[in-house]
Amino acid sequence: MVSPMFPVPSGAEAKGATDVKWFAGLAMQVIIDQQGIPETDSARDEFALWAYRMAQAMVRAEKTLHADED
Repeated sequence: MVSPMFPVPSGAEAKGATDVKWFAGLAMQVIIDQQGIPETDSARDEFALWAYRMAQAMVRAEKTLHADED
């Protein structure tokens, strides 16, 4: 079993982000840092789509490389 990135004390209830959401958030931070906050809804949608595509690629690569194993 893989340990969580941020362990939760026993008995606590917490729902974390999926790997895809976590990676998408990281990717979104980078694109905004590099290009700034988009002004239009369509540009923001493109940033979000790009971030999720990168996150999905990261999860696929993790599985391919068996990086998700202890």
